[in-house]
Amino acid sequence: MDIIIFLLSFAVILAGCEFFTNGVEWTGKRFNLSEGAIGSVLAAVGTALPETLVPLIAILMLGGDAGAEIGVGAILGAPFMLSTLAIFICGLSVLIFARRRNTRTLHINGHLIRRDLVFFLLAYSLAAIAAFVPPSLGLFKTLLGFTLIPLYIVYTIYTLKTGEVGSSEGLKALYFDSVIKRCIPKKSLDKDCPDPREPATALILIQVFASLGAIILGANLFVNQINEIATFIGINPLILSLIISPIATELPEKFNSMLWIRERKDTFAIGNITGAMVFQSCIPVTIGILLTNWHLDIANKVEFLEAVTIGIALFSGAVLYWRSSHKELKMSGLMLGGVLYLLFFALVIISI
Repeated sequence: MDIIIFLLSFAVILAGCEFFTNGVEWTGKRFNLSEGAIGSVLAAVGTALPETLVPLIAILMLGGDAGAEIGVGAILGAPFMLSTLAIFICGLSVLIFARRRNTRTLHINGHLIRRDLVFFLLAYSLAAIAAFVPPSLGLFKTLLGFTLIPLYIVYTIYTLKTGEVGSSEGLKALYFDSVIKRCIPKKSLDKDCPDPREPATALILIQVFASLGAIILGANLFVNQINEIATFIGINPLILSLIISPIATELPEKFNSMLWIRERKDTFAIGNITGAMVFQSCIPVTIGILLTNWHLDIANKVEFLEAVTIGIALFSGAVLYWRSSHKELKMSGLMLGGVLYLLFFALVIISI
């Protein structure tokens, strides 16, 4: 039964991501949003919700030292997974869909992606400083925590106000509109629906929120089943908390980016990940700093590994910034993410 639910949850996530990317693109078209607003803000925040809920639930509902440890591990694991495995999967997707795309290069809005990475490197560096500040400097740590949400607000406003309007080229019909087989009568046209061939704004938003709900439901089921299966076969809890669970909670970003790379919408694909990196380095980290002791002692085995994830995430983000140009993102920067992830996996295996 666990295996059946595991496969079912995987299918729910995949279907939810397909409907979500379609709905987000229509949202961008309807409101004339920029590429950055679509990929780096709307898609990134939406798909970041499952992994954001994990530490929040652990800290607030589980509570105690155990809840704090799970919460901090989940918060630190998200940027690490995004900057390594998710980026690597983007590179792998380019190779898988090379014949369909007629290219093995990612064509991106380099200014947008590099801007995301600058905000990520700044925010996550502040998070790293806070993690190594002595407990006696709690006020300084709290001040650092309170700078991250305003930083994300600045990033969001700047992203929404700048950049070119996202292209609607190759935009598929809204799936919900196709499913219900309904065309909006011409006499009902208004500002909410300027073209009879386009779906109503309400229907677009319903699809976005319904698909987002499916993603969150599927991700929660997926993580729960991984926990059940891992417990049954006796996987070390350290591997589960640092490796397996973060992979599961980052599935939406990975799937969304694969779908967009398949459709040659590379800026959406990479922006979905880099935007999620900015979100994860600001909002969940603020929760961690303010609601836990947020201190890493490298003499502790688990906390040492968590500190390594911070270093790897910052290093990978810096390499991505260096390897991206005005119009392209080099494959070497993408594939390096897989190498870094494997090195960390080996370190975990050696450490347990």
